Amino acid sequence: MLTASGELSAEYQTFFAKYKETMNQDYEKPLLWHNLLRLRWANPAWTAKSLAEYLNSQFLKDMTFENVRERESGGQIPRLLINTTLYNDGRRLVFTTVPHEQTQYDLLKDVSRSVGAHPLSKESVEVMEVNWASLQSVTPQALNLNLCPLPLAGAVAASMSFPPVVGPITFKVEGEEKYWHAGDGGLSDNMGLESLAMVALHALQQKAVRRVLIIAFDSSFPFAVGSDRLDHFPEGFTLFNYDISRIPGIMEERALAYRRLYFRTMTAQGVLPDERRVKFLQLRHIDAVWKEDMSDLPDSCKNEEVKLTNPPMVTKRLANVVTRLWLKSACDRDLVATAAAKLVEGKKNEIQKFLQQPLP
Repeated sequence: MLTASGELSAEYQTFFAKYKETMNQDYEKPLLWHNLLRLRWANPAWTAKSLAEYLNSQFLKDMTFENVRERESGGQIPRLLINTTLYNDGRRLVFTTVPHEQTQYDLLKDVSRSVGAHPLSKESVEVMEVNWASLQSVTPQALNLNLCPLPLAGAVAASMSFPPVVGPITFKVEGEEKYWHAGDGGLSDNMGLESLAMVALHALQQKAVRRVLIIAFDSSFPFAVGSDRLDHFPEGFTLFNYDISRIPGIMEERALAYRRLYFRTMTAQGVLPDERRVKFLQLRHIDAVWKEDMSDLPDSCKNEEVKLTNPPMVTKRLANVVTRLWLKSACDRDLVATAAAKLVEGKKNEIQKFLQQPLP
């Protein structure tokens, strides 16, 4: 990916030059027509198939996981993990060429090491084993599913499938009778943090790496925005203002609170590596810092009907940008892209300091 001098290769410079143009397309309207013309509009599973077909025709170009593995092995791309959720048992299914054993972190091994002279009871160990197993990643290898011929577009569509609009997708392993149903990865791991953390912690446990940096780009619809809207609903939900995302959002907020508490506690107790070895950065579009004089406001936003005259107004505008496959407003599109660039630039020194600090 990089030249000997540390610069992006010519292929990657071309890729990033085209990236914004590719991602700036309207994927919703063509998907709608694709679905209607094939009489698939009444079935969300077929909508997921239409989405996969459209993504494939637009830019994935029949790429399979065998092609992905070839490029990974050649050092042309980083390792790829695509999160989905199994509706059968609620576990996280990760489509990846990373060997299954490398996605499994042995928490009990580190817990036993940290408690030392205070061994856990048999009952505690059994409870921990059962619950920890439910949080481990499931991979195609664990399901005896041959990943190589699978189209990449199918896994991407599965990770985006959120019923009743899209998906889930359904498949079964050859020779078996059981059907598997996979949908939105955000149901089990909204930021993809857990699947990455398992791989990273396994590598640290095996001394395959010395330190780990995980960066999560979080552009999800802020939970607090929905709270602000509800504060002004005198009659609560109606048929026309019902927010279906609020239900999983509430569960996600509680899960995130427990997750943060868990990681902080495990680090403080010496079970997990400290911040010299593991660092997690969450970059949210609403956290970008804007200049008071608004000189960094994109040109597409300067002729808006409601003028953005100060940083709080820009942040509020960003917070209300919904997660869609198409943003009609050029201002919204440019605000999100500018916010992302600001966040990366703002964290550059912190990232470099972490990577350059000496380890004991």
